Amino acid sequence: MSKSVVINLGHGDLKQGFPRVSAQLWVSGHPLPEQFIGSLPSAPHLLDLYQHWRIIYENLCSRKVIRNVPDDDELEIAIAGVTNVSQFSFDDLCQQLETAMNAWLNSPELASLSRQLRSALDKSEDIRVILETSDDLMRRLPWHRCGFFCDYGRAEIAIAQPEYQRKATLQAKKRKSIRILTILGDSQGIDLEAEVQCLKKLNYELNNECNNHQLNNQLNSQVIFLKNPNRQELNTHLWDNLGWDIIFFAGHSRSEGSTGRLHINSNQTNNSITIEQLEEGLKAAIDNGLKLAIFNSCDGMGLAFALSKLQLPSTIVMREPVPNLVAQVFFNNFLTAFAIEHLPLYSAVQKARRQLQGLENDFPGASWLPVICQNPAVEPPTWLTLGGIAPCPYRGLFAFREQDAHLFFGREQFTRDLVAAVKKQRLVAVVGASGSGKSSVVFAGLIPSLRQDSNCNWEIVSFRPGNNPITALAAAMSNVEAQRENLSSLLRLREIDLEIAFKHDIQALYRVIDRHIQQNPRTRLVIIVDQFEELYTLCPESERQHFLELLLTAVKDAPGLTLVMTLRADFYGHALSDRTFSDLLQ
Repeated sequence: MSKSVVINLGHGDLKQGFPRVSAQLWVSGHPLPEQFIGSLPSAPHLLDLYQHWRIIYENLCSRKVIRNVPDDDELEIAIAGVTNVSQFSFDDLCQQLETAMNAWLNSPELASLSRQLRSALDKSEDIRVILETSDDLMRRLPWHRCGFFCDYGRAEIAIAQPEYQRKATLQAKKRKSIRILTILGDSQGIDLEAEVQCLKKLNYELNNECNNHQLNNQLNSQVIFLKNPNRQELNTHLWDNLGWDIIFFAGHSRSEGSTGRLHINSNQTNNSITIEQLEEGLKAAIDNGLKLAIFNSCDGMGLAFALSKLQLPSTIVMREPVPNLVAQVFFNNFLTAFAIEHLPLYSAVQKARRQLQGLENDFPGASWLPVICQNPAVEPPTWLTLGGIAPCPYRGLFAFREQDAHLFFGREQFTRDLVAAVKKQRLVAVVGASGSGKSSVVFAGLIPSLRQDSNCNWEIVSFRPGNNPITALAAAMSNVEAQRENLSSLLRLREIDLEIAFKHDIQALYRVIDRHIQQNPRTRLVIIVDQFEELYTLCPESERQHFLELLLTAVKDAPGLTLVMTLRADFYGHALSDRTFSDLLQ
């Protein structure tokens, strides 16, 4: 059972207080809501704290690669007099703002509303909380840090305008796949390649899923890329008769009062556009079924405000300037949760937002940035309601993958034994007949179990040897080595460097792993070599021997490493023919 809480702050602001706050509780299956009434006192100190927080945040952000093109004068005023900003002082300020918000929300004037609302909610349920306000400052506060969301871990907040309508589409949906219009705007000083590759990978995996299920005449998704468009090109695509389900923008943007400006290309003139200048095209897209807009760019509250006037169902934006890497990681994690795992929109955003906390040593405040802006009159979309094809729980001859873990059953005891072996041993071989489920139990059983281990950070690297196992290993390890440099060009350079090192020095892999573990002392690294028999069926003998020595040297000497291999039983004798390998397998 899903529940929605719609909170209306009414008239007021932090200086004067909010004399009438209402909370409506909507429960699926019940056509009418319950309503609770309260009020909130003035809290001008919150205004001062947030403004101070934003100044410090922008100062820290100015040292990173971010996705807006700020007005020079505004930036100069905003950070005037701010010097010697440290992450420690910023973390302390975050805590002060969080504490002050919770103290304000625990005011006696709101106690009755809070008590009645909590008594009607279950902590195990998904809860959509929608805050209706037209006040820009109230939209920007970190509501997700309030005590309510700590107590109700499956609740996520969205922002809405107090006035909204349900807008019917002009015609029944004709398209057979989810259509995504991807607008790649001005990318000066930033890298958008990660989002491009993420969408291409998603498109390939979802449509490959259709082929696997013999839905050869049907596509799960269709992604159209529009790079550096001019106004006319963008407008033409918005008017496409087939319509769009999702619009995604990556590039530079900024808020301008109650609207937002997108920098759509890098031309000298006519390089940016406001939502109002796209109004008719956006209305046409909404009439044709547009349900979700994602702006993976800076300071998007103005964009969301302008789109809410057009009654767009759901928008995802960043409240403040966003560092390039933070935007990339959020989008990848959101797409995985929404399109692959089929989580509801609010749950997918919550998961992707929370995962950003892992970046906050380098990007303070990252998990405070993403926010949903919702039209409360419309149900938020899911991947399936947009037209996505439900996953088939029967994989046939195809192996289960990590994202199929919720469909994988029947090997629970073997999975527990495998997890125990990985925690104790340096080399673990999963041996069985062809088609017996070796890869499935590793990817859908072992890996999800390790990721749930709260006592250790398990880092997983996997690859298949193919006909060039050293190249495959270098590609897999480059992601570990360059995880902070999430740029395709740098990853490729690192991959080439590793491949050269691996080919000339059997100690190279050991040194890479040793350095990585020393820099991440709570990390255990698991290297999975799937279909290990390819070493004997596809790889030349000379390269096979060097690869084995490279791998086994690391297994024997590198701290915090476990090698897991899946191997067909009819090739087990080949593996035992190598004495070092044989000793480790015993």
